[in-house]
Amino acid sequence: MLVLGDSKDFAPIYESLPNNDSRKTRIHDIKHALENDQIIGDAIPFDRWPKKFRSEFDCLYRVRLSDSDRLLYTITVDAKTNQKIALMLKIMPHKKYDRLFKY
Repeated sequence: MLVLGDSKDFAPIYESLPNNDSRKTRIHDIKHALENDQIIGDAIPFDRWPKKFRSEFDCLYRVRLSDSDRLLYTITVDAKTNQKIALMLKIMPHKKYDRLFKY
């Protein structure tokens, strides 16, 4: 599976992390697993999704990066090539994640 990062909400935060940051290491491990078609983390129940995600994605997953941070990603299929793509959407603090998904 091809793994990409959202240029607006994922990439700037990921790139700002120091190379020795455990979250960056964890993201690298997640990327490697996704490239090997392994699903990492938990599917987020659809009834918890904010409206903006409901019209854009068919599935959402969350992965715990640390006690305080979460990674959101989705999996889709490229209509032209039929290739599966994992798109890393956001790195967010756990409290912001809880508010977004109404936990």
